[in-house]
Amino acid sequence: MKFSQFIPVALSFATSALAQSFCSSASHSGQSVKETGNKVGSIGGVGYEMWADSGNNSATFYSDGSFSCSFSNAKDYLCRSGLSFDSTQSHSQIGHMYADFKLVKQNIANVDYSYVGIYGWTRNPLVEFYIVDNWLSQYRPGDWVGNKKHGDFTIDGAQYTVFENTRFGPSIDGDTQFKQYFSIRQTPRDCGTIDISAHFAQWEKLGMTMGKMHEAKVLGEAGSNGAGTSGTADFPYAKVYI
Repeated sequence: MKFSQFIPVALSFATSALAQSFCSSASHSGQSVKETGNKVGSIGGVGYEMWADSGNNSATFYSDGSFSCSFSNAKDYLCRSGLSFDSTQSHSQIGHMYADFKLVKQNIANVDYSYVGIYGWTRNPLVEFYIVDNWLSQYRPGDWVGNKKHGDFTIDGAQYTVFENTRFGPSIDGDTQFKQYFSIRQTPRDCGTIDISAHFAQWEKLGMTMGKMHEAKVLGEAGSNGAGTSGTADFPYAKVYI
């Protein structure tokens, strides 16, 4: 639920050949940077962030958009990589957005809540959004994520439960009130293509207004209500593209 500052947008384009092969054969490539503390940055035009409130943590980000998240004794930990925007255009003005991802979980322990998928913000209105295709916890995120449950919908060929929430807290514009939108996949998957714009369209049909785009990134987040989480969430393939 942490947020990043603006990083100039860089659009990544995937070929159909890559889309057919990344689930079976994917590996990190390009330049890399390892972060061991809270950091917002970019590499090869790809924006990234690592954040944790406690513990011994790190994340390695690659210029091809892939990344790997390692956490130990963290109450809340996240890392993400993808596209950043300047909050001047709506998603429809930017174009149709997709993301490809592959997740490899290793030694996951003590995770009470988790989101793996797409994360971002919009402005005017201020919205924090999640498209959750997997989780590192034992259980799927439930009704507790939102104070308004819109129901189950077929989005991008799969069943998702849509939630809406209003909260006050830290945001990309400081401590203020903002909306949260969630699409949570009923069956988790470790690899695939997410049609981000299809979720935006469904939310808007439900009256969940989107604003000007600030970011859309592949996310790994894990949290604990107890002693702290540990494990590795590796994304050997992760691209957000128009």
